[in-house]
Amino acid sequence: MAQTIQSLDRGLKILNILGKSEKPLSLNEITAHFDIDRSSIFRLLGTLVQNNFVYQDSETKKYMLGFKIMELSGAFGEQTKIEKFLRPVLKYVSEKTMMNTHLAVLDGLEVVFIAVEQPRQNLSMHISVGTREPAFATALGKIFLAFTSENDLKNIILSVALKKYTANTITSRSEYQKHLQDIVRQKFAIDNEEYRKGIVCIATPVFNHRGAVEYSIGISGAKEQISPKIKEFISIIKEAGAEASRLLGMPSP
Repeated sequence: MAQTIQSLDRGLKILNILGKSEKPLSLNEITAHFDIDRSSIFRLLGTLVQNNFVYQDSETKKYMLGFKIMELSGAFGEQTKIEKFLRPVLKYVSEKTMMNTHLAVLDGLEVVFIAVEQPRQNLSMHISVGTREPAFATALGKIFLAFTSENDLKNIILSVALKKYTANTITSRSEYQKHLQDIVRQKFAIDNEEYRKGIVCIATPVFNHRGAVEYSIGISGAKEQISPKIKEFISIIKEAGAEASRLLGMPSP
């Protein structure tokens, strides 16, 4: 196992805590996540604040992520293929569908949103870059699971806890395996209110130059907005995935 620096590990944990919180946190709220004294956490926060990774409100004294995080997020997009190749595709999908459009990667058993385009009109829900969602219950995540190797897929299905988020969440392992096989055949996935009640998502794979799924791209919105146009939206999403894959150098079939 790789050696770690304890103070750095704790500092990174603080950033994760703040990133997952929906509101600024007090020193006591952050300290509650650790088994060390309050003064040590205070010093760690002071270092993060000094380097702009964390911001402290001068009135409430509460902490939130700092502007350095946004700066690094932008640099990530520039250093990868997102801004050069994939951002125009995301914008096209968002404009054509008037739905939230997302690009995601797989991290363990979660999908992480690494680029988001939101329409100026018809905005039904707000999703930020960095949002994490369970792969098995979301269209973006099911794309990665469906296109993984057969052995890895068996291990995933056996190990993942198929938590029931809504009445529509698939919790039968045999049914779920067939569902993933259908996704491979159709080259798109649908989350039909399986993660959030009232929200429908459609996603498709983005293949890299080796023919492996590197990203998933998709839309999400209220059921009443997507369901009436679902065939049209599926077509737009699949075309976008094919174009994004072409831009990344996917080999011809």
